[in-house]
Amino acid sequence: MRINELLELIEPYIEKPVTEFAVVKQMFADVNGRRKFNKTIRDKVENKFGVYIWVNIRTDEIVYIGMAGKIKTDGSLSAHSVQKRLLASRGKDKITKKDIQTNDYVCDFMGRNNIETLNFYILYSKKGQPPAFIESLLLYNYYKKNDQLPILNKSF
Repeated sequence: MRINELLELIEPYIEKPVTEFAVVKQMFADVNGRRKFNKTIRDKVENKFGVYIWVNIRTDEIVYIGMAGKIKTDGSLSAHSVQKRLLASRGKDKITKKDIQTNDYVCDFMGRNNIETLNFYILYSKKGQPPAFIESLLLYNYYKKNDQLPILNKSF
């Protein structure tokens, strides 16, 4: 499944335009590479709710679909925007028990998989459209077409 198919599928639920930018592996070779990644996220991604998709630019493979902005019981959205999600911890390392920051997670993934460039697609949800619903549409349709999830999505 290609990115354009997914974007077309969720068009009624997202704001236009879609934000797209590249993260290159070379960025992380710099001593300040992690900071450069974080600056890129702060500069390119707004404090809004929605979904994001990572695509290996060489193979056009969708490697991750994620979201930020859960609905609380009272109907409000959580304070965790897409920008905050892409700057936050991805969980704890099983061995060291330390938080794995997104910049380290992306750097490690790109290195282990010999990926030179990841395209990030940021899709902000329209008012009243839950990001979890949009993410579900994307993951369901990806799964239906490929009989598997993107490589970094562990469950659905």
